[in-house]
Amino acid sequence: MTLALSNQIIWPCDLSEASKADIMDIAVKVDGVDKYKTLLDDDYKRGLFYCVHGLGTFATTSLDNRPLASFIFGKGMWVGAVAIEIFPKINLYTCELEPLTSYFFSKKELNELAKSNGEIYKLLYSIMRNNTPKLVQGMHLSFYGIEERIMYFLLELARSKGIVDTSVIELKITQQQLSEIANVSRPRVNEILNKLAGLGYISLVRGKMIILNYEGLTKSLVDKVVM
Repeated sequence: MTLALSNQIIWPCDLSEASKADIMDIAVKVDGVDKYKTLLDDDYKRGLFYCVHGLGTFATTSLDNRPLASFIFGKGMWVGAVAIEIFPKINLYTCELEPLTSYFFSKKELNELAKSNGEIYKLLYSIMRNNTPKLVQGMHLSFYGIEERIMYFLLELARSKGIVDTSVIELKITQQQLSEIANVSRPRVNEILNKLAGLGYISLVRGKMIILNYEGLTKSLVDKVVM
């Protein structure tokens, strides 16, 4: 059973089959997004998460509620390595866009494994290295305006779904959810979305948004932001 599970995982680095089996032995299957909130809890609750399927977002703010970074996570992504190593003093907001199923690996059990298996540190380092560009990009974007943040998240949602045909892209996300992701008020989100719809980039439908001009929206963002 453990071998079958480990073969379904997209590992961030080369690991021995024995290490993969050891890691999967401590895996706990979780549904939904609530468990992700423990990333900033005490040592007994923190750990790694691997997304089996679904789509969600993290939004972080400083303790005085200034936006820091946000990013989208989905199938095949690992998160939590940074929170295992440090205890960041930030607020974390999570949003489930599509039903999430994940595996959770507790910090306590990973630390126990690391005492006899140095490949655990290789795993943590690889996850941090792979996720750093997204974190830096999210932090960089926080310095830009609301319109740029909204455009970026719409495009990132499309990319995270692995869509090949970009002629018409349907995103199942509400204005309220987009407001939470971008840390922007609902009226301002509505204002920006109506502007983008007026330019022909998107179409607004109840409970979802449709990107009609992916290339045009991408070019418009690139013209505004140097990422």
